[in-house]
Amino acid sequence: MRSALIMLLFAIVACSSKEPIPLTEEQCQTTLCCTACKTVNVGKTIDGDTIDSSEGRIRLFGINAPEKGDRCYREATSELRKLSGNRVRVESGPRSKDNFQRSLYYAYTESGDSIDELLIERGFAEAWRRDGQHKQYLMQVQKLSQQSGLGCLWK
Repeated sequence: MRSALIMLLFAIVACSSKEPIPLTEEQCQTTLCCTACKTVNVGKTIDGDTIDSSEGRIRLFGINAPEKGDRCYREATSELRKLSGNRVRVESGPRSKDNFQRSLYYAYTESGDSIDELLIERGFAEAWRRDGQHKQYLMQVQKLSQQSGLGCLWK
């Protein structure tokens, strides 16, 4: 009887654990996926490709979003704010800083979906064409997005 009670208590404690359930790449909605990338806290969204985080200012490596005063600026900024939420996962690219000393990262939602890919796919940002391990794929995503006419950039 005592061992059955101990097993029951163990089962209750195990089920009520506060540990997060590990994410798997099969759960991602985007082709680019990073469920094991480190997470950082998000503060302010600066524009459609820049956020402030617990690691300082981050510029999304894989995209180029409209600047303040350009068509689609508000929409791109709003979409990045929505996708990033309070935390993002980050993946390093071939360069760690840009000319303004912002950290360069590919960004992923907390569940692992590529924010860069989603912003391009939805027509809020263009693919970064100079470098990066995901450059070719993101340029393909942009081509399909332009053909679909989604978002505000391709109109």
